[in-house]
Amino acid sequence: MLRRVLSRRVSVEAMIEFAMWLAIPYLLIGFGWAFFDAEQVQLFETALQTRLPAGSEILAYVQTAVMWPHLIFGADICAA
Repeated sequence: MLRRVLSRRVSVEAMIEFAMWLAIPYLLIGFGWAFFDAEQVQLFETALQTRLPAGSEILAYVQTAVMWPHLIFGADICAA
């Protein structure tokens, strides 16, 4: 059964569409996580302030939203 599923031809457009559909819940969870984890957004913002003063707030929010699975498991503890 697995061989039959894996031998099916899939177009590149279908794979890109599938990836985009998977990205929607990932990003929604991430933006919710970033909204409630303001301390982490502030840490990223202070780190980015010297490199990108004009857009550090937005980039810190997006960075927190993209990295939410990593931040759930305590990545800030290991970054001492």
